[in-house]
Amino acid sequence: MKHIKYIPVHGKSTGFLLMCAAAAAGVGIGSLPAVSSAGEASPWLHQYFSPLLCGDTVAEVFTHTFLSSLLFLAAAFLSGTFVFGQPVGAALLIYRGMGIGISVSAMYAEGGFRYLPAAVVLILPFALADLFISLVAVRELFRSSNDLFRFMVNGEKRSSERGGFRIYCIRFAVLAAVSLLLSLAVPFASYLFGGLL
Repeated sequence: MKHIKYIPVHGKSTGFLLMCAAAAAGVGIGSLPAVSSAGEASPWLHQYFSPLLCGDTVAEVFTHTFLSSLLFLAAAFLSGTFVFGQPVGAALLIYRGMGIGISVSAMYAEGGFRYLPAAVVLILPFALADLFISLVAVRELFRSSNDLFRFMVNGEKRSSERGGFRIYCIRFAVLAAVSLLLSLAVPFASYLFGGLL
């Protein structure tokens, strides 16, 4: 029992594929009509990916978008400080995917194929960028949780490659900074391409 991992994520593509599968499952769930219609009225579900659901002013769009990303990162960060944080990480990715599915479905329900260009320009690029940030955050969560689990079972120290808690904090601070820049770009794009809606 020297190398225990209950989800293989570090150094293997299997873990990344599993994380992508969790996000894809969330997109599928969010695209279901019943979930999509319920999600349009709940920011906790649609997560402000759609410009139709973000707000009416630049400040509202920015605030809602950044707050959603920040809450996700905070949940991932805290989960990484627990031994059994990995299931929470998988659930977070499903949840993130649901927001994308609900947002695209909401735009389609509003204008059908007429809103397809808007979805391509205003949702997909930012949703994919945010999903990438989410995948990186959950990867860090998995690594930290695995380290804690190995320490609890075998007394192994954290690997020098990944550093300690300070490095963990720095990585999430960088992800938060990138999310801030992305959140600034969302309202700009929404109003720049507002004619697509």
